[in-house]
Amino acid sequence: MSTFADLGIPFPLFEAPTREASDYAGLAICRLCRRGGRHCFDVGIGDDLILPCPACGLEAGLDPDERGDVASRGCGSTVPFPEALHLKHRLLACYDCLRAGKVAMTKDTEFGMVSWERAIEGVTLGHPGLRADQFEIVATGPRGGSPGARVPVEHMWELLRTPGYISWQGENWLFCCRRPMTYLGGWRHVSESLGTADRDAFFRGLFDPGDDAMSWGPDGFSGESACLHIYRCRTCGRHRAHYDFD
Repeated sequence: MSTFADLGIPFPLFEAPTREASDYAGLAICRLCRRGGRHCFDVGIGDDLILPCPACGLEAGLDPDERGDVASRGCGSTVPFPEALHLKHRLLACYDCLRAGKVAMTKDTEFGMVSWERAIEGVTLGHPGLRADQFEIVATGPRGGSPGARVPVEHMWELLRTPGYISWQGENWLFCCRRPMTYLGGWRHVSESLGTADRDAFFRGLFDPGDDAMSWGPDGFSGESACLHIYRCRTCGRHRAHYDFD
């Protein structure tokens, strides 16, 4: 099974097979740079198209689903959605445009949602009871609403320039050593290279002893109705996982 690195388009935070990427569209024409035969990704609901304000040059995030104009956060001038993209059924961005930050692919994480707007602020959009073991938790919104985590912006930008992965209940990107971990893929893919003893030990190391997943065991995630998503820390090498169900 090929990975993005095998295709010559590596992502530091995504080492899973390309078939596990929810946004990968294969070889196509990039709608942004208009080059053909490029490895492209769908830019969809919740993501942003990033364009400079024609008046002040400050970047703005435009909704690729609504495809409407926005006001510049710098000078208030109108930043129009490109006319050439209005009639396109799919907005596809190639690897180079994605990595250059011309689009931002929103991610849900264990410390809250990371979007282009949240990266500008440097704080995730979290929820009540948000964990505070790795980052400072601060109130967000004009009235101090939902809490968010103050995550280093370079890590937020890296997440926004990384494809997502297929899941039933949605992504939940994990962190370790105060930075996002690298996604390795689902349990069936990751466990293929492990012997029986190594497989059991690897599985036990993914969770705290009291986690409900321990009662399922490794075989509980080998079918079609439950999926285990595996990550590796780029700093300490630790593995973690989260699971979801059909």
